[in-house]
Amino acid sequence: MKIFLIDNKFFTEKNAKIPITDELLRGYGVFETLKTYEKKPYQTKEHIKRLFLSAKKINLKINHTEEQIISMIRKVANKSSHKSQRIKVVALKNQLIIISEEQKIDKKIYKNGVHLKSMLGKRELPEIKSISYLLPFLSHENAVRQNAFDALLIDGKKQIYEGAYSNIFWVKNGKLHTRKNGVLPGITAKTVIRISPFKINYKNISLDELKKSEEVFLTSSIFVVVPVIQIDNSKIGNGKPGTMTKQLISAYGSAEKSLQSE
Repeated sequence: MKIFLIDNKFFTEKNAKIPITDELLRGYGVFETLKTYEKKPYQTKEHIKRLFLSAKKINLKINHTEEQIISMIRKVANKSSHKSQRIKVVALKNQLIIISEEQKIDKKIYKNGVHLKSMLGKRELPEIKSISYLLPFLSHENAVRQNAFDALLIDGKKQIYEGAYSNIFWVKNGKLHTRKNGVLPGITAKTVIRISPFKINYKNISLDELKKSEEVFLTSSIFVVVPVIQIDNSKIGNGKPGTMTKQLISAYGSAEKSLQSE
């Protein structure tokens, strides 16, 4: 069951309503998605700061303070009957919407790894979490239909950018890399960079070169660190989650409690 909080008032899924405005029809809004653990939201402050930064970049005024929104998120998390939740915060002109639903994760993905499907496409404003999200959405859905976990976005020259719903890291010659520019500054990606026992090298890479990497993994706010064992029809490394990836999954797990919002 989904929980809707619209301008700090609870609604059921059946009676939740928002006005159909020109701004909404044009995708003029921003959003953030975060998870909860034992009903405690993860990295709420970081997500809400990015929400306001995205809004500022498109001149969208949010009629609530960061503290008020964080309080609303906690309110929604506590109302849900689910301990593990996916919470989405959507800021529109003159309206704030928070939606919570149960988050189910198949933990086999961490042990077995996942497949990616490369797809031509690049988000127009990658540094902004805009509700104008058609390209990533369609790319992700197309990848899932082909039994992949996520889409890997590439340009016409087959340069790698990011996953439709994730950031991407890779290990090449024993060194850990990720792309710095032209991608969403992911909250989980930043955390991985901060806690990583390995030096991070910022670099661009082509699809062909990425497929030759020793290890590849994704980061996202919901799934955290996910090993990639195959891209298109190419096996990554030995086709199993790599050593460095496993270490980072473990390191993130150890840091989880400190990442929960107080």
